[in-house]
Amino acid sequence: MKLWQKSTTQLDAAVEQFTIGRDRELDLHLARYDVVASIAHAQMLGKTGIISADESTTLIEALEEIAQEIEYGTFRIEDGVEDIHSQLELLLVRRLGPIGEKIHTARSRNDQVLTAIALYARDRLERTAASIQTLVGTMLAWAARHREILMPGLTHMQAAMPTTFALWMSSFAESLLDDEAFAKAAGEIAAKNPLGTAAGYGSSFPIDRRMTTALLGFRSMVASPAAAQLLRGKIERACATALAAYSATLGRFAMDVVLFLSPGYQFLRLPSALTTGSSIMPHKQNPDVFELLRARFNRVQAVPTTIGMVTINLPSGYHRDYQVLKELLLPAWDEFDECVAVLTHVLPHLEPTEGIVERAEYRGIWSVERVHERMRSHGETFRAAYRAVAESAENIPAPQQCPAYLRKMEQEALEALGTALEHARTERAESV
Repeated sequence: MKLWQKSTTQLDAAVEQFTIGRDRELDLHLARYDVVASIAHAQMLGKTGIISADESTTLIEALEEIAQEIEYGTFRIEDGVEDIHSQLELLLVRRLGPIGEKIHTARSRNDQVLTAIALYARDRLERTAASIQTLVGTMLAWAARHREILMPGLTHMQAAMPTTFALWMSSFAESLLDDEAFAKAAGEIAAKNPLGTAAGYGSSFPIDRRMTTALLGFRSMVASPAAAQLLRGKIERACATALAAYSATLGRFAMDVVLFLSPGYQFLRLPSALTTGSSIMPHKQNPDVFELLRARFNRVQAVPTTIGMVTINLPSGYHRDYQVLKELLLPAWDEFDECVAVLTHVLPHLEPTEGIVERAEYRGIWSVERVHERMRSHGETFRAAYRAVAESAENIPAPQQCPAYLRKMEQEALEALGTALEHARTERAESV
């Protein structure tokens, strides 16, 4: 079944398969959202008198049955049916006869698709924010558990200044909370109701778009019908940009872990149960999970650019090019969520190595502290103290315990980020 088919002429089989693409598979992601939007549309049609109240009720009851089938996992898109939108109307017609055909009154597949995508994006962004906040909480718990354990800070991949594992881990937690700004921006773009814009030129029926906007929980509606089709690619790219922002932070974290697990650093340890071996070298314990996380997070970062290349310089109005956007965003989102779940699972098992800063190669990281000591005790200028310390910077012993200023920085960071995380969780709960 095809919503656009108006005659008995059969489409060439090869062309049909090519144009359908992966819609049957990927549209299952959108099924529940298409039903939710269709229920709101049926309510509006009945309220405005475009269809009778009884017809509206009948449609809504049938749609709610289909929603249950989706929830129970028994819903499927049949062979020969083009997409979720065609399948939904086909089921309504089978169950209700001509009444089922009335669901498409005053709408096009264009605004139907776009509304489902906007609802999907809004819901998926919320779930992703929840998983990221869980990961941030895991990071902060790890940082609190490993406070006051010293490690060398690095610049240019060289030993620089002392820091702590708690400050290292909390830096990534803070970066992820910063990245939520991109997700919020994507949510704002997906918060406008396109339902009722039809093919981008509105409808002559007396529809009530404000009603469907309220029913579906959108903040506003698309004002100019033609602007709805300009949202295609914009919603997807905004969501992909949010995922890419998170992925940039998490890819760098994975790189740090791989580096810090290596023999040259040995800052961290990973239980053997979380490593893989070699087919030839019996001693190997490879951090494959973090290497794959690094690769997959990096792959997600390419998605916004790919989406942009699909829509670049398209004229206004609808184009079938938009179909490809699902194939780019939806699998990438699934991959991203899987990676976040795996990282949240393995992160607590990372163990910091104590006593690193006592190694000879890291003696120089205390040089700045020695400069400050000379300034305080001898009244020297910074530059004079700097020159004096430079002559023996590699022979400065590490302190016996974590310096007070680092303990203070840890405390301030954990308190501030704990508050920021709770604020983010409250804000998310209120928006839902």
